[in-house]
Amino acid sequence: MKAETFKGEVAQAYGKELPTPVKFEGTFEAFENYEEIKTANEIPSNEEIVTFVNAKRKAAARAKATTAALDAAGYAKPDPKDPAVIRENMIKQTMALYNVPREVAEQIQNAAATAAKAVAAQ
Repeated sequence: MKAETFKGEVAQAYGKELPTPVKFEGTFEAFENYEEIKTANEIPSNEEIVTFVNAKRKAAARAKATTAALDAAGYAKPDPKDPAVIRENMIKQTMALYNVPREVAEQIQNAAATAAKAVAAQ
């Protein structure tokens, strides 16, 4: 077994938007192979396996149906190579990297675009 860590952020709880997101982190012991599961006597029952497989199949079918419904309603998946999509992703990454509000991240990206155009023009 090996220790694995996880972390995340909760922005909504108990049906309400939190004024400030709450960060959390933790660790757990993850199995590295089937033998460790057997040794720990944590082999799922047949019913648990059926539940797991059905949940996996339902998730795949739900994703397919959701995509089809969005496409039929005219909401196509954005092209990741579209400059507007790239810019939006860069703004979100700048917000996360520097822990700044959206307005500041947009200013940083605008300055970077201006600098890139100046360098390209040389």
